[in-house]
Amino acid sequence: MLKKIIIPLILLGLVGYAVFEFVEDKKRGVTGIEIGNTAPDFELQLLNNENETIRLSDLKGKKVVVNFWASWCKPCREEMPEIQSFYETKSDDVEILAVNMTASEVKAENAHEFVEGKGYTFPLLVDPKNQASSDYKVLGLPETFFINSDGTINHYIKGQMDFEMLETQVNKLR
Repeated sequence: MLKKIIIPLILLGLVGYAVFEFVEDKKRGVTGIEIGNTAPDFELQLLNNENETIRLSDLKGKKVVVNFWASWCKPCREEMPEIQSFYETKSDDVEILAVNMTASEVKAENAHEFVEGKGYTFPLLVDPKNQASSDYKVLGLPETFFINSDGTINHYIKGQMDFEMLETQVNKLR
């Protein structure tokens, strides 16, 4: 008789504990790349300034778009002017970080050569060991993450974007 009562109580306790841990994880902010997760942090060097870095976590309180790209990627090259146009009109509302997957370049200089003279004013970052792109599990390019001001991922797009897509997703950021 006692076993019939104790076993269900133990099972109920385990289920209760699992639910409690799930709720606590949500409160703590699980880091990952799923919508609602805290975006993985990174600190990367600016493409044209070896002495300056940007840390994603320093931008907490701002809406952020993180775009992963490479110079050999045709859709990446095609979306860069769209990103620049968006940045020129919306830079007060959102920070845009374009992360070059430098380890995937044939030569690291290719990223410099690609952006030279194009007039891109949003921060272009280098990821020499592809650590940030690995943390974000980027497999195809381009890939873009939209991050709320609290540091959580709101949305992501795999593939090429245009101005309207950027505007639509940034308007959803909180």
